Amino acid sequence: MKNKSNPYSQANDNNRKSSNSAENSPYSGGSSTSKKKKKKSNSFLKFLMVILICTGVGYYGLNYIVTGGGAKLPDNIATPDVIDQDVVNILLAGIDYEEGRNYDEGMGLTDVVMYISYDVKGNKISMLQIPRDTYVGENVPTGGTKKLNAVARLGELDPAIANLAEVVNDQLSLPIDNYITIDMDAFKEVINALGGIEVTVPFDIEDDFGNVLEAGTNVLDGATAEFMVRQRHAYSNSDLGRLEMQRYMYSALLKTFKSFPINDVFKVMPTYLKYVKTDISLARMCGLAAKIISVPSENILMFTMPCQTYNYNGHSIVTAHKDETAEMLNEHFRPYSEPVPASELKIIELAHTVESDGTPQSMDKIDDGTAEWGEGSVTEPVESVPQDSSAAE
Repeated sequence: MKNKSNPYSQANDNNRKSSNSAENSPYSGGSSTSKKKKKKSNSFLKFLMVILICTGVGYYGLNYIVTGGGAKLPDNIATPDVIDQDVVNILLAGIDYEEGRNYDEGMGLTDVVMYISYDVKGNKISMLQIPRDTYVGENVPTGGTKKLNAVARLGELDPAIANLAEVVNDQLSLPIDNYITIDMDAFKEVINALGGIEVTVPFDIEDDFGNVLEAGTNVLDGATAEFMVRQRHAYSNSDLGRLEMQRYMYSALLKTFKSFPINDVFKVMPTYLKYVKTDISLARMCGLAAKIISVPSENILMFTMPCQTYNYNGHSIVTAHKDETAEMLNEHFRPYSEPVPASELKIIELAHTVESDGTPQSMDKIDDGTAEWGEGSVTEPVESVPQDSSAAE
């Protein structure tokens, strides 16, 4: 079903003819003419050199501009020195600011939480999606929600993202070297600045108002892309289904950025400087970028923390499955360190009534539309049970 008044216009569909082209879309940042072949280069490095020469601000000034002045994380959660040249572990957080909330004294909610492990030695990238509603226990400051997405906003550490980093490190025994925070307002702006982005949509996505994004390979403008990643009512497991759909967007973005020409760097840089903050230094950023573009898509794997939705004291939360989580982390996120048994993970498991393997998918299969959709991980909340104080300790 396709609503003629659909405001989330589909920009281009390689599998069928469509009148909703990026040229006609009111949300589009450009035309949907066939993509020019982009040759891979270290365009970002070239761009920074141009800025450095033109402004004369020097390395430290430019480093402050590019990083947004992001303060460092505590050293005690970093990758051990003995393997820190072989693997780099980064915490990525997408910050959302809901209308009607007061954010004068803190950051927004981290509604996107992703742990990225770049195996430099093995030329592999493993990406772990941690659901925003993951239960973190009674003793972590969350304003009463008990959910992961409130940890950064309400913790006491500076920078605020360090609160989230320490909880991820403590509960999952995962080292974190650096962080990147992205204001979610940047999402539409970046895509529109590029004139749209080519994305594989695995099946039709429809919202409660009859708006439909049809399956196929599409060039999406910013508003349509936001519709794709925010829509959650199309899945019986709500946020967990949405996480899986978001992988298709992440894959498209990574593929686009890996082949950036210099003119596209100039297009997105104003948005980057406005909305992104990180503690990755300029020199390290350039070094990582030069290496990451060589990682083949079949070596980029995406996972969701094995878990299920659960009705806890009248609130819908996500609870981890400790055994499956430990197995996944040991196999894919600890390439050069000793395995950590489930008994040593501090993440709290409140229920285990459905099966979940985290639906591992490789980027090449996501790109060509052959990735298997994780139907087996579709879950429904179970009956609420009284709070077990011992489980929350």
